[in-house]
Amino acid sequence: MFIKFVAILLLSSTLFAHKIEGLTLLMTPLENDMVAIEGRMKGSNKKLEGNKIALISMIDKRVLFEGFLEGGKALHVKIPDESYWVYMYVGDQDVVEEGIAPEGGFSQIATSQKERAFRTMFALSLGFILLFFSFFGGRYFYYLKKLR
Repeated sequence: MFIKFVAILLLSSTLFAHKIEGLTLLMTPLENDMVAIEGRMKGSNKKLEGNKIALISMIDKRVLFEGFLEGGKALHVKIPDESYWVYMYVGDQDVVEEGIAPEGGFSQIATSQKERAFRTMFALSLGFILLFFSFFGGRYFYYLKKLR
């Protein structure tokens, strides 16, 4: 029983598997509806170089812009008129952030997907834990009743 409980707790540890802890994507708004995008290592605060950056539309998944981080400098990009994600490609995994809005706001707005994976995995993990306690709790009370 203890092994099954540990297995369920390990399964619930996937809640935080959707974030790369060592990297961060920084977006700094500039004047004239521009944004400076840079990637950094969290521990050393060292700037990343050579990583591909893409702006993807939240409306129809179209690629709005592609570029690379070069020379330790921030990538300067015009902010799109529609809701977008900023992707930073890092090997097998991507760092994804919702893009900041221009001064006048977006002309087309999509619903926010932020923390959707976290909410989904939290609900699944909570469901498994409740299933575990209901199933083994019922078996335990049945066992106690049988002993009397």
